[in-house]
Amino acid sequence: MAGKSKSNSETVYENEAAQANSNEASTNSTNTGEQSGTAGAGAENGSAQFQGSDSEAFELEVEDARAGGGAGQEQNSAGDAQLETLQQQLLRVHADFDNFRRRTRQEKEDLQLFATKKLLADLLPVVDNFERALATLPQEEQSNLKTGLEMVYRQLTGVFEKYGVVPMESLNQKFDPNLHEAVMQEPAQDGQEPGIVVQELQKGYQLHGKVLRPAMVKVTT
Repeated sequence: MAGKSKSNSETVYENEAAQANSNEASTNSTNTGEQSGTAGAGAENGSAQFQGSDSEAFELEVEDARAGGGAGQEQNSAGDAQLETLQQQLLRVHADFDNFRRRTRQEKEDLQLFATKKLLADLLPVVDNFERALATLPQEEQSNLKTGLEMVYRQLTGVFEKYGVVPMESLNQKFDPNLHEAVMQEPAQDGQEPGIVVQELQKGYQLHGKVLRPAMVKVTT
């Protein structure tokens, strides 16, 4: 009996020990689950915080990129405006230089023409004297003097033609105050119109289409 009673006691002790172990295991399991839940929640919170920080950083980068793009566009616009201004200035400089070169060339030509005109105008009385001298010689006379005068006269008139000096036709032309200088007048004869050149007292000349010396004439009234 004693051995059997001991066996029951041992059995009860073993059952209590097993139940204690079971309760401890259950407690440990509960604690582990709570810890696991806490860790999972922490992980989720950490992930959410990480994602939030990434999103804010991305938005900041986008804003910076937009700001940089706007600044770049403003710089490009300013550069284009400056380039346009420089191009306009260059065009004005070219135009001013072309005008200066054209004006300088025209002034040089005018100076040369003025100098030539002055010289040719001073030589016109020499031509007049040659013509008067030839007119005084008899037409039938063939002397060395007449031949020499004719040669010099032709040479001189050739130089005048070379420089664009040509005599004007005035006889029987309508009087033009821009071309003629009326020094004498006479009444118009039958069939004549007033204001017609009937006599040329001094020949007039033109230089390149412009009056070098007006003709001295007699006109009808």
